[in-house]
Amino acid sequence: STGVEASIQVKPSYGLTDSEIASMIKDSMSYAEQDVKARMLAEQKVEAARVLESLHGALAADAALLSTAERQVIDDAAAHLSEVAQGDDVDAIEQAIKNVDKQTQDFAARRMDQSVRRALRGHSVYEV
Repeated sequence: STGVEASIQVKPSYGLTDSEIASMIKDSMSYAEQDVKARMLAEQKVEAARVLESLHGALAADAALLSTAERQVIDDAAAHLSEVAQGDDVDAIEQAIKNVDKQTQDFAARRMDQSVRRALRGHSVYEV
């Protein structure tokens, strides 16, 4: 060993002025807001896709439980959701999801009733 000692001092803000640091912090907060908005949009789009996929499965299995008019209302609500889910309006997507839910509540109840009837068919009250 040569007996020579070296040391380095690292300063994270070396070369940056206070105003540059403040600007960087401000920018990071601005981008954080954009990130939150982007995440909310992505989550609503995923939820819209999930709702539509579930609805299509339910319709494929039990469309016979609906009248022609009911089916049309549900199809219209689903088409509207599919359309707004392509855009970037988080509130519009959320409202369209709520509308599909509202328009399919009776259908969902009928599907549940049908499932219960199938499960209980051939059984007495005492067996259940």
